[in-house]
Amino acid sequence: MMLRITISEKGQIVIPAELRKRYGLKKGDRLVIEDGNGCIVLRPLSKHPFAGLMGKYKSFPHEEKLTTALLKERAAEKDRELNEKR
Repeated sequence: MMLRITISEKGQIVIPAELRKRYGLKKGDRLVIEDGNGCIVLRPLSKHPFAGLMGKYKSFPHEEKLTTALLKERAAEKDRELNEKR
């Protein structure tokens, strides 16, 4: 498939909708540009599998953060171990 595009005054290009759909490209996605053998190649950067989950599992304001809860639990466990040794 060969599509024609135009470079703007600012050096910007528009990736045709057909290709954006085919490769699942959305606003904010990042691409790598490679230059070699007289060709310019745009390649989507692989998306980290957990990137989409960032921020989805934040605790609610009234809930304790998980790390705080784990640290408290570990401190209590350590106290129990010390008391058992006495």
